[in-house]
Amino acid sequence: MRMLPRSLVSWVTLGVITVAVSACASIGNPLTGPTEFDSLAPAWQSKCSVDWKVAPSQDGTSRLYGRITSHWGQYASPFRVLAMAVDSSGKVVAQRIEWVPGGVPGFGSVYFEIGHLPVDPSYRLTVGDYTLLEPPHAIH
Repeated sequence: MRMLPRSLVSWVTLGVITVAVSACASIGNPLTGPTEFDSLAPAWQSKCSVDWKVAPSQDGTSRLYGRITSHWGQYASPFRVLAMAVDSSGKVVAQRIEWVPGGVPGFGSVYFEIGHLPVDPSYRLTVGDYTLLEPPHAIH
């Protein structure tokens, strides 16, 4: 029985990996396709609420702005908000994620703003992610 040269086995293995990665990458673009999950913070609605509005920017784009109100007694930082521009079919055509400067204090409210979104008839806004911080005396 004859053994295949190592280099041939290596090239075949590399080819299989390349095809697999390419197939996975071509399934869909998660940045422009409709998203089922648009937050890395499941159940964020139980910890805070977001009130927001849309306004035109001077550069011809749109900006979303508003307030995040915490219903939880812990400070949340870092805290990010995700805005998505959605076309008439519900497809996400653009998205931006922005940090909320200073985070969100427990039972507090803070201002946020996300700019440079395309002018679209519809937007979705969600909490991207956050980290709840324990007070220093509570850490064991």
